[in-house]
Amino acid sequence: MAKANKSPTNKTRNRFRIDPSIKRTVLLLLLMLIVGSICGTVGYVFARQSLKGITQPATNPFLKESDDLDRRPRQGADFLNEKDLIAKVKSQTSGANIAKEKQKTAPKPKKPKSSDSKEDKKSQPKSLPIKVNNQGMNFEVKSLSREDDTLLLNVALQNSSDKTIQFVYTFLDITDEQGQALFSEIRGLPTEFKPKGEIFFGTIKILDVPPETVEKISISLNDYPDQKVKFDIQNIPVADE
Repeated sequence: MAKANKSPTNKTRNRFRIDPSIKRTVLLLLLMLIVGSICGTVGYVFARQSLKGITQPATNPFLKESDDLDRRPRQGADFLNEKDLIAKVKSQTSGANIAKEKQKTAPKPKKPKSSDSKEDKKSQPKSLPIKVNNQGMNFEVKSLSREDDTLLLNVALQNSSDKTIQFVYTFLDITDEQGQALFSEIRGLPTEFKPKGEIFFGTIKILDVPPETVEKISISLNDYPDQKVKFDIQNIPVADE
């Protein structure tokens, strides 16, 4: 009878006993929840601390200022041209220097000598059109026009020699009467001119040339890489009469 009483008790204990693998799984889930909660709380605190003092902009930078709420955003923002900024700063500084020089008392004019008269003729402004030729390469400044503070020089180049001539227009040197460099862009002109070739017409766009600070410009250009063909045109008048 004693053995019969023990067997039902052991079966009841085994029925309510939990598998150790289930215990480990539940424990791991609890640990993951606790660690995740701690990490999320710490991340939120650090993010909140790092964003202190930062506010949402009052306007959308991709939308133009307008009362029309249905206007589509622009694709990207407008960036300033680095060349335009540098040229504008140079023109402003050169204009300030010219204004200071004009305030100084001019020296008394001297009577021109024979040698001085020759130099004066060279320094006098040249009227357009201007034609120069070097080593069989013809360069002509045909006309000049102005758009606000931008000068447009209409030019023509032709190679009448028996060899190919090349130019790199980054070496084009344009200065004002004070020797300050001016920034320019070349349009419509090739870099290579074949022998006995046709005439090519193009435009030299000179940026930021205020009429009150720049009255004359000079152009200098050499071929590349030989640098045997040289164009040097001095004192082209650009000021409005």
